Amino acid sequence: MWKVMIADDENYMLEAMENLIDWNKMDCQLVFKAKNGHVLLEQIKKNMPDIIITDIKMPLVSGIEVAKHVYENGLPIKVIILSAYADFTYAQEAIKYDVCGYIIKTSAIEMLPTMIDKAIKQLSGIADNVRENEDRFSDDILGRLQKYIAEHYTDKLSLSQIAQDIHANGSYLSRLYKNKTGHNLFDVINKMKLEKAKEYMRQGLRIYEVAQKVGFEDVSYFSRVFRKQEGCSPREYEYKLREEKRIQNEENKN
Repeated sequence: MWKVMIADDENYMLEAMENLIDWNKMDCQLVFKAKNGHVLLEQIKKNMPDIIITDIKMPLVSGIEVAKHVYENGLPIKVIILSAYADFTYAQEAIKYDVCGYIIKTSAIEMLPTMIDKAIKQLSGIADNVRENEDRFSDDILGRLQKYIAEHYTDKLSLSQIAQDIHANGSYLSRLYKNKTGHNLFDVINKMKLEKAKEYMRQGLRIYEVAQKVGFEDVSYFSRVFRKQEGCSPREYEYKLREEKRIQNEENKN
């Protein structure tokens, strides 16, 4: 639900907004009431709302000052101003801070549902844009990550090195890859390494040479990773290759 805060120094307006507007029908929850802008700003810091409905003139901090605070700090909040004055100067001041609406109090209860609906549509549009931008960003990062892996998988790689080279956060990269592909990043990298390792072994390279060529400085660790992935040790795989070659040679002789 959309979180709404209201502020007015007149009790009858607070009570009218609380009791005469069907918040649930608009998928909204009234989370806080304030009698001045100072209390409202303090509450915003603790529990940021989606929509603020505030009187333009209040003690300590005015509704315009609240709108200014939201605007200058780039907070994702839509502000609706209430005023007892149909004064263009007040409206002009409110527009300067990108308020969602300016309503005269005498018609507030009738007009607020429409204005709240407008605020919700704007918030939904912002949320959609944020998701689209996040998707584009994550797709870009994933593309750069996959290209990097394809070009560097035989290097000695670490998550911190990859993150540094493609200018991204390591934890984010790991989560992103898992979420987008369903696989763990280094499981895929090691699988690529071992496919290349088997290719080198078919060419007759020694195990320690193969390990170095695919980015493993520790031959024992290479052997453990190989066994886990292939179900046999590198030496057993070498024996398997020799046997396959021997059988093939015998078949060729016959």
